[in-house]
Amino acid sequence: MSGKQQLKSISVLSHSSVYGNVAEYAVLFGIGILAILLHARLRTPLSIPGHHGLEFMAIFMAGRLASNIKWASTISSLGIGFILLFPIFGFKDPYMGFNYMLPGIFIDIFFNLTRYFKWQMLVLTIIAAFGYFTIPLSRLFIHAFTGYPYSSFIKFGYFIPVVNYFFFGAAGGFFGAGITMTIKNKFKKI
Repeated sequence: MSGKQQLKSISVLSHSSVYGNVAEYAVLFGIGILAILLHARLRTPLSIPGHHGLEFMAIFMAGRLASNIKWASTISSLGIGFILLFPIFGFKDPYMGFNYMLPGIFIDIFFNLTRYFKWQMLVLTIIAAFGYFTIPLSRLFIHAFTGYPYSSFIKFGYFIPVVNYFFFGAAGGFFGAGITMTIKNKFKKI
């Protein structure tokens, strides 16, 4: 028996795992694009700052939990940064790419720091809440240092947008984590 057949089998396996990794990276990148496109297209006239945190953080948390890649949410954030290079979606904020990339980076940092808690809903909800909270926090810094006027701060002051982003981020993270964990548990039983 020669070792040629064994090497061929190993080669096929390594190629399939490379294709699987490339596909997973592409899906994660697409998650970021999907999150920001939904934000652009779901222009609901609620006039409630942060309400897009429901779908945004649900998508991001689902992507983070579904992937085994250490920096999955950061890859999704890169999808946001990429799509916002094209000024065709009606966003007028020049800092939007930066602001909306922060939640994914935050999620990965704290998800990796607390990975032994990762299947506890309370921890995941708190990570999502603080992740989405980075958006108004970064806007506050930008507003303070550049004077760029954010309409939510002009209309509601500083407190309401910050609190709303926190709670909508928590709700979206809870929803996304709950759905992902339920699906994973169903597949484990099969």
